[in-house]
Amino acid sequence: MNCSRILLAAALGALIAAPGLASADTYTKADFSGAINPGNANVKPPFSGNGFSQSDPLSGHFVFDNQLVGGPGFTNVFFNTFPDAANIPSADQFSLTLDGLTFTAADNIDALLPAGVQYLNGDFHGFEFVTDFLFQSAYYQFRIDGPAITVRLLDGVANAYDVHGNPIGGSLINAHVNIGNGNLANQTPYVPVVGGPGVPEPATWALMLLGFGGAGMALRRQGAAVAA
Repeated sequence: MNCSRILLAAALGALIAAPGLASADTYTKADFSGAINPGNANVKPPFSGNGFSQSDPLSGHFVFDNQLVGGPGFTNVFFNTFPDAANIPSADQFSLTLDGLTFTAADNIDALLPAGVQYLNGDFHGFEFVTDFLFQSAYYQFRIDGPAITVRLLDGVANAYDVHGNPIGGSLINAHVNIGNGNLANQTPYVPVVGGPGVPEPATWALMLLGFGGAGMALRRQGAAVAA
């Protein structure tokens, strides 16, 4: 009896110690939209006449943590602070397409700012996102700060924050995202991808199965001895 109790306790201990069998946080995936701002001044060379024009639409989606919605004032909730961040692919965390440009959370330059969702008094207010892209042999910075999008030329002088240098001059594309609560579409529950850190490792599963199997064998042997 003592042997079976020890094995059963070991099996239960392995089950309790198994990391992240289920996260307490829940998530939602939602679509958002937006556009380049109207008016010719919002698209300048070299982008004007080269695939970008005023009022061109943009689209995208993102995942947000239902337990990390911001409180009073401005709050940035970065994707890398989600408990299940490692189990949410970057293309699910955040994705945006504008004309010929497509970015995901993986494109964000973490040295400048982590990618995340911005809230204002608990309502969706936009994103924090910054990346570089190459256009006609020059590098530009694409940045979202709240609901506002700007595109600026980079000076090409590498520094600790960006290998393509600092932005110079005014914005060459001005756009916006429609991110208010009432503008989100197709909100659906999102389940982090199975197989990441939130799921027990193979060694943990093996330990659990061995413990349960050993406990079962011990209990059967004890039953056989009692019957005899």
